[in-house]
Amino acid sequence: MKTSRFNLILTAFAAFLHPFFAFADPVVTDVVAKQRYPWNGKVDIACTVSGFEETSSGWKFFVKVVDPDSGDATTVSHVRSLRDGSESGDLTVGSNGNHHLVWDASADLGEVVCSNMVVRVEVIERKVQLWEGGPYWAETNIGAEKPEDYGLYFWWGDTMGYRREGSAWVASDGSSSNFSFSEGNAPTYGKDNSTLQSEGWITSAGVLAPEHDAAHVHWGGSWRMPTKDEFSALLGNCNLTWTTRNGVNGYVVRGRGAYSSASIFLPAAGYGDGRYSYLAGSYGNYWSSVPYESNSGRAWDLRFGPGDYGANDHSCSNGQSVRPVQGFAQ
Repeated sequence: MKTSRFNLILTAFAAFLHPFFAFADPVVTDVVAKQRYPWNGKVDIACTVSGFEETSSGWKFFVKVVDPDSGDATTVSHVRSLRDGSESGDLTVGSNGNHHLVWDASADLGEVVCSNMVVRVEVIERKVQLWEGGPYWAETNIGAEKPEDYGLYFWWGDTMGYRREGSAWVASDGSSSNFSFSEGNAPTYGKDNSTLQSEGWITSAGVLAPEHDAAHVHWGGSWRMPTKDEFSALLGNCNLTWTTRNGVNGYVVRGRGAYSSASIFLPAAGYGDGRYSYLAGSYGNYWSSVPYESNSGRAWDLRFGPGDYGANDHSCSNGQSVRPVQGFAQ
């Protein structure tokens, strides 16, 4: 591939304001970008984050390039974080201080012919409110890097999470492989609500305790799993459209009226049962934080397929997705 040397003109911006997104205080400063020498199509970007609260989560780096002639800004997709000498697709901001990113300019631009370029580094908290008085919904599942990723699968009350790798379930910390989503491996299975509360699985309000809430444990802060009522409100206040995004089937969930520009994508990640994965690409199963009232060993979830969706219940031993929410719990 033919490439040209170019100079990078650097500017730094904090997260931009949007009426349906909530942002706190983190800002990006001291951006320095350098093309690698000898030139291999990659640009190393160093920056400093300040104002980040250690208890918050969901903030991610976004890099934009601006055409010096037209002023048009484009978010580049081939960006990696450089941590401990290795590149990772996880662009989550986890602390204040110095951060390093790697941008594959050739992969995004093809033949690089610009003589100068503006690089903007932003941190944006990816959450969206879909109706007035509703919670903020995260744009990705727990364990996912982008909205279309399936992410991790959890039994109800689990905070480890398991990822499908080939034909096996592998723990999120790599401690075990070929895990089985079975009744024996799900301590919440077969316990009525009174027992769940006495053992500390759920609170007096009837929802998973913070230490057993996968969203809270993985993302911290005020992130939590949705309630059954919030799933019902999601279906009642939004329009759902079955679609395929970047090759992944799922539902676009869009707000109405003043919230019609706000949406999230829920991939049809299927579910885990035993050592197997079922219906990925055809159905989605998302845990709530609420146990099923009349049948011990089951919990409420959001279940959907093409043209079919609703709040339902599933065995606590099944492995299912988690989509975090923040704020406004009733």
